[in-house]
Amino acid sequence: MTDSIASVEVVIAVDGAELAGTLATPPGPPAPGVLLLGGTFSDLRDGDADPRHRPDIPPHGMYRVLADALAAAGFAVLRFDRRGCGASSGDRPDRAQEISDALEAWGWLDRHEAVSGAWAMVGESAGAYVACRLMAAAATPRAVVLQGALHRSIAGLIDFNAQRARRYWERGGAARDWMWDHARSEYESAVIGAELLSAMLDGRSEVAVVDARGTFTRTLDGLDYDLRFPPAEQFRFVTCPTLVLHGGDDLNVPTEDAFATARELWAAGNRDVEITILARADHSMQATPRDEDERLRERMSFASFRRPFHARYPGVVVDFLSRQADRTSRAGDTPVPS
Repeated sequence: MTDSIASVEVVIAVDGAELAGTLATPPGPPAPGVLLLGGTFSDLRDGDADPRHRPDIPPHGMYRVLADALAAAGFAVLRFDRRGCGASSGDRPDRAQEISDALEAWGWLDRHEAVSGAWAMVGESAGAYVACRLMAAAATPRAVVLQGALHRSIAGLIDFNAQRARRYWERGGAARDWMWDHARSEYESAVIGAELLSAMLDGRSEVAVVDARGTFTRTLDGLDYDLRFPPAEQFRFVTCPTLVLHGGDDLNVPTEDAFATARELWAAGNRDVEITILARADHSMQATPRDEDERLRERMSFASFRRPFHARYPGVVVDFLSRQADRTSRAGDTPVPS
């Protein structure tokens, strides 16, 4: 069926910019629409970082793979370049603007003639947070996938990642040399992490730490929105059937957060929650090596992005959304994907 999928380039007008994207549709009548929302490093529609902003991060094409699989299963799938990235115009957005743009994309999908209505969202990492905020803004998907979602606080996330880097840094000179040559941002996190957390508590917006290799600075600009609306408090807006999906070897967002998210959804009254942990999968659902040190180095250097996807991805997402579409169709609400 993949040969008959129509993938068309689209332009979505938003406030002060245009979002360039791709709409993949199956043959036949209008299909249920799925919106893909990328995370921190997913500037581009395929789930990749924009090389103009992060040339150190290789492409992996996760959302292209997912979009093709969902379209083959009968869904209409929209993915887009973030504002100021790829073929989209404007400047890179802050979180509030990112959410506003995603809400416009949701409305665009809902109105498209090849779509029987905007029906589901898949949010990856920070995209899961954006999906929650769209529902807080009155978007009403009939199913949601929260992939690699953060539950702990932003301070907790910074602490988790900084401590992981620091433990490797503390192995000594050879480890520090490797980090400096292959994972510069991780080296800086190891050096500056504790001071960055202190700055958050003190209300400072920027920190500087002197190390043998130089002076490193970090800013907290851009975190205001996430601090004002903590991740854990956003799951109460998710009232539809939900898949909480996480990699068992996720070194970006701890796997424990998946269980905390499921508990949060349940506590808020959502009784239609599934949780799937893919063993030997990382934050971007790519297969991980069994050796712990190799896994850690690949995460820090982004070499993990060159690995194949886990054998169950994207099938686990397709299966969940197909079952939800079938269920709502039997209730007379949404057509079954063809």
